[in-house]
Amino acid sequence: MAETDLKNELEKVRADMAALRADVAELAKALKSAGASKAESAKETIEEEVRKRREAMREKLDEARARGRAVKDDLEERVEQHPYTSLLAAFGVGFVLAKLMHLGERH
Repeated sequence: MAETDLKNELEKVRADMAALRADVAELAKALKSAGASKAESAKETIEEEVRKRREAMREKLDEARARGRAVKDDLEERVEQHPYTSLLAAFGVGFVLAKLMHLGERH
């Protein structure tokens, strides 16, 4: 009888071990699936953030272009209104820059 009880206990342990292996395998699959899901979610979040930042950069670039055009148009208008003054100012700036460059060459 003791031998039969021992065999029954061993069979129970084997069945429990098989069930435990199956549970661990299922748990591993579940963890892998959850990890893949989290990774996909993180990837989507990062892609969305990159998209938002690109859009913000495009908006800033468009704003800068618009400001640049406005400054250029304003400058053209001022030059048209005062051509001689503009010419003298450009000559003066060029003269000063040339002198500064010439001084820089001496040192």
